[in-house]
Amino acid sequence: MKFLENIKKVHCVGIGGIGMSALAKFLRHHGILVTGSDLVPSSVTDDLRNNYNIDVCIGSNEGHVTAEHDMLIYSPAVPSTNGERMAALDFGIQKFSYPEVLGQISREMKTIAISGTNGKTTTSTMLVELLKHLGVDPTAIIGEYLQKYNSNFVAGQSEYFVTEACEYKDSFLNIHHDILVITNITEDHLDYFKNLQGIQQSFTELVHNKKETGTLVCNKGLKELKPIIEEAQKLGYSIIDYGEYIESTQLSIPGNHNIYNAAAALGVIKALGLSFKEAQEYLHKSFQGAKRRMEHVGFTEHGALIFDDYAHNPEGLEHLIQGLREYYPTKKIVMLFEPHLYSRTNDFKESFGKILSTVDALYLFPVYKAREVHRPEEDFLLERFIKKDKLIFNKVLDKEVFISEFTSKKYGTDSIIVTAGAGDIWKIGLNLKK
Repeated sequence: MKFLENIKKVHCVGIGGIGMSALAKFLRHHGILVTGSDLVPSSVTDDLRNNYNIDVCIGSNEGHVTAEHDMLIYSPAVPSTNGERMAALDFGIQKFSYPEVLGQISREMKTIAISGTNGKTTTSTMLVELLKHLGVDPTAIIGEYLQKYNSNFVAGQSEYFVTEACEYKDSFLNIHHDILVITNITEDHLDYFKNLQGIQQSFTELVHNKKETGTLVCNKGLKELKPIIEEAQKLGYSIIDYGEYIESTQLSIPGNHNIYNAAAALGVIKALGLSFKEAQEYLHKSFQGAKRRMEHVGFTEHGALIFDDYAHNPEGLEHLIQGLREYYPTKKIVMLFEPHLYSRTNDFKESFGKILSTVDALYLFPVYKAREVHRPEEDFLLERFIKKDKLIFNKVLDKEVFISEFTSKKYGTDSIIVTAGAGDIWKIGLNLKK
């Protein structure tokens, strides 16, 4: 790869992130020595150490960067004042953000970029499994661990590269694509985009990043996509309407929303001229899914099913609840929800309240602040939007106390326990597993 010529050692700041960790694995696959740092240890940093021989330091320290490094890659969440970024500047080491490196890789490979507000990870996972099954051997950087490969990076031998294209702060505008998939567009990340029109404008700019003719896979029936489709038509795109494949698609996993994700993946199979029928059969009988996407974690001591999902916006939660209701119509849904970001929780508080009020029991955790400043007075701002007369409601103040008290409630075989959120709520499910 031309971009990585003469690069022997790279340091990654924020290496524990799901995208950065996959990129670190990509670099190791190309024979490059990798070091990295992150603020906290995790299963991801353990994976990098134990399975990829990557030296991961916990905590930020300018001493982690030395003159031996040829490149420093940093997460967009890492500020320019970070000591390791400053050290790279002092040593004259070239620096790139994670989206910039992803963009460079996309220029040199036949890139299939999976974009959209919801469904990127599941669609990418489906596509990778399908391509492998059909004899195409893609390289992939995915926003979660694939069940089948137990990794967020898949090493391939073909020229194809599958990657998620995240819209937040327009990071996906670094990516240059041969095939662009847009699963859907809804309001999200309003701390940056402000409104739906802002999101549509960014996706319209994304279609300009095509290589040669360009192929767009999307659902023409989604009105939110109209301005993007019109722009793609002006640019001469070949457009494949995945909406045509929805009714004929069946899956081995629950959730009607996953039918839409599967149809989008099948649109790429159609674009590549691969066996459509064989792809449909694989999805129906063999697809395993991605971790944290309606993932069956196990059972509680008293026989309740435990599921985990990344759902962190109202639409994602609605899909999750509907999917579980369809697949397990007689079971009670007991949701453990951890809101992600104060800004998102504020922007969609009414919608969150409406959707969360449809479960049978809700345990509301404090907001996972992530990149934002802690605002303890807003940790449970959703509480007043929950219709408490419609369900059993509990506010969780202490996770340790919660685990001991929750297990004593003895939810049994008539219940589904589901952890939901983009933070670390998934750890609670593991604690409840027998």
